Amino acid sequence: MIDLYYWPTGNGLKVGMLLEELGQEYRLLPINIRTGEQKQDGFQAISANGRIPAIVDHAPTAGGPLSLFESGAILNYLADKAGRFLPPQGTVARQRVQEWLFWQVGHITPYLSQLQVFREKAPEPIPFALDLLGAEAARLYGVLEKRLGDVPFVAGEYSIADMAIFPWIQPLRQGQNLTDFPNIHAWRERIKARPAVQRAYEKGREVAAGERSLALQ
Repeated sequence: MIDLYYWPTGNGLKVGMLLEELGQEYRLLPINIRTGEQKQDGFQAISANGRIPAIVDHAPTAGGPLSLFESGAILNYLADKAGRFLPPQGTVARQRVQEWLFWQVGHITPYLSQLQVFREKAPEPIPFALDLLGAEAARLYGVLEKRLGDVPFVAGEYSIADMAIFPWIQPLRQGQNLTDFPNIHAWRERIKARPAVQRAYEKGREVAAGERSLALQ
């Protein structure tokens, strides 16, 4: 059994997507980040950084219960344990998944999340921040668009790299028009059609229907 400490943000949804794809039995434990539950000592004992998602695996391959925080680490662990959506050690295919997973962690989330904050929460527009982050968002969309012109999924086959990136591509929130990015649009439609993805998003709506990350424009 996996305990998933979760809120339906981009980072929470990616782990939910993988668990649904794996058919893994898990228990969803909402951590309401809008009311500060992530700051509670009990949660921070599991997630040292005080951020969702985090998991506790009550049946790891060795030893007692294993807790993990950081979404990229969680995706790698769960996929490796199941032997799905992440190629074996020592293969070029695995390294391709890793480079796009780390691209998401290092570029997509930091820049697109900051852009959303400045667009949605700043008391008044800050042109410098909006211009800087908007240009970077367009550049990142361009990187993804180019890659998806060559392959149907970012690492070739559908993988945890796609699951990591998909919830963060929210064009309306990020000031991007998908008519300018037809390959991204087609990739999103392929992923949106997957039953596991639909289940993950529905479970997210059951937790917090108003979360903006749940809108699949």
